[in-house]
Amino acid sequence: MNIDLLLTKNGDAGLVCDGAFESPVAGVIFDAEMRQVTLEYANLETTEMNIPVEDGIAESLLWAFALQVGVIVDDKIQETRQVPLMHLNDPGGQAGYQKPARASSSVSMFERFLKDCSTGQPLHRDDLGDESVSGSVVGGVNRAVLQFAPQLARQKTLEATHDLKMAGPAPSGPGMGLGGRGGGGAVPTQQHRPAAPRRTEEED
Repeated sequence: MNIDLLLTKNGDAGLVCDGAFESPVAGVIFDAEMRQVTLEYANLETTEMNIPVEDGIAESLLWAFALQVGVIVDDKIQETRQVPLMHLNDPGGQAGYQKPARASSSVSMFERFLKDCSTGQPLHRDDLGDESVSGSVVGGVNRAVLQFAPQLARQKTLEATHDLKMAGPAPSGPGMGLGGRGGGGAVPTQQHRPAAPRRTEEED
């Protein structure tokens, strides 16, 4: 299996794979010191990626707490998930890693993510010496018109119907709804660390 790590301009991150997992991905661990990514599966097995994360991308991963995970086979998206990202040896955070959230599934969220991707790198290759797989996993996919496997196409339709029902009638009052962001219900994949408090002379 070959896996790429992708980023959007907003710093949202995800993994795209060219083969199905034997067990669903339940979470991802990023060791900031070793630049090492490890996948954790629902059956409690793990897989270490064999390509270290580049410095610029590693910095973005330290601000993320969730990852998109997608499987693309025969130029069609076969599986999508949103899984927690846990940090080890984070120089700006606490020791260990934060309490993980639950994995979830949203075809629409993965679609938006993949269309917004602007950079990335190879993260795992079955054969590091095989130059025929050195290119991007999504190289043959038309991201402007994504193709989904039948079960995901049905799920996407259900999600769109649910979003319309949840949106309700359009606001009619003056100024209502201005400045909001669309995509109701989407869970952000980025967080910002609070600035450290400044010390005063009295505290010194």
